[in-house]
Amino acid sequence: MWEVATLLKLSESCLNFPAKNIRELLDSMVMDEKTFQIENFLTDTDFTIMAKVEGSEEHFFDVQGAWKGKVTSTQQWISVESNFAEFIKNKLNAAWWCGVRVLKRNTIDGIQILRAKNPYDVHSDWVVTNNQVPIADPVASPPTYTVVIPLLDGDYKTIVFDQGAKYNNFSDYKKLHPELKEYCTDYDWNKYCGHCVKEDQKYLTIKEIFHWKRGTLFAFDRRLFHCSANFSELPKKAIVMWLSRG
Repeated sequence: MWEVATLLKLSESCLNFPAKNIRELLDSMVMDEKTFQIENFLTDTDFTIMAKVEGSEEHFFDVQGAWKGKVTSTQQWISVESNFAEFIKNKLNAAWWCGVRVLKRNTIDGIQILRAKNPYDVHSDWVVTNNQVPIADPVASPPTYTVVIPLLDGDYKTIVFDQGAKYNNFSDYKKLHPELKEYCTDYDWNKYCGHCVKEDQKYLTIKEIFHWKRGTLFAFDRRLFHCSANFSELPKKAIVMWLSRG
C-alpha cells in the first residue's frame, strides 16, 4: 500500500493539484475520459473465487426500437449489496491504484448478467431501468459510466457513437437534432449496425468499437449512444453495470 506522502507527491507532480489530503485529491477528480478499457480486469482466478451469482433471469422486451415487441436478452439482476457486487466494487476501487482514477468513487446503480439473444439497437444509459422502470435517480446520483465485462470470448462488439444525451431513447434525439452532413459510412453501418433503424445512420458517427474479450473491462460515458454490433453466435454473455457519483 502506498503511503499518504507518496500519494500527495504524485498528486502534485502528475495531476498539478496541490492537494492537502487524499479527500481533497479525490474530490478534484472529474469525469474526463469518455471511454476506456482495462485488460484482464477479471482474471481466471477472479472467476474462480467470485461469489455465486444469485437472482432470477428476466426477459427484456424491446418496447419501441428495431426489435419492437421481441425479446432481445435475458437480464439477471444482482443486488448491489450482494457478495458478488461487493467483489466487483473492490476491484473497481483497486483500479484507482493502477492509474484508472475515474472508477474510485463510483456507486453501482445497477448490475446484471446479460445474456443477449438479439443485438440491441441505438440507445443511451442515462437512466437505469429494469423493464422500463427507473431504478436510480440521475439527479440525485449523477451518472458516470456504463461498464461491460464480457464473460465469454466471441466475435462480439459494442459500438459507441460520438453523440449523446441525458435521456435514453434515440428517437427523442432525432426530434431535436438535424441529420449530419458527414455520418457513419454505409459500409460500417451495414457491417455493424444493420439491425438498427436505417434512418438513425444519418445522425451518428462512430467513436469507438469495443471488441469483446473475456475479463476485459470496457467503460463509456452513460450519455453516449451505443448499440451492439450484429452477431450470430450464442451465447453472448457479460457483466453489465451502471455507475454514478451517488
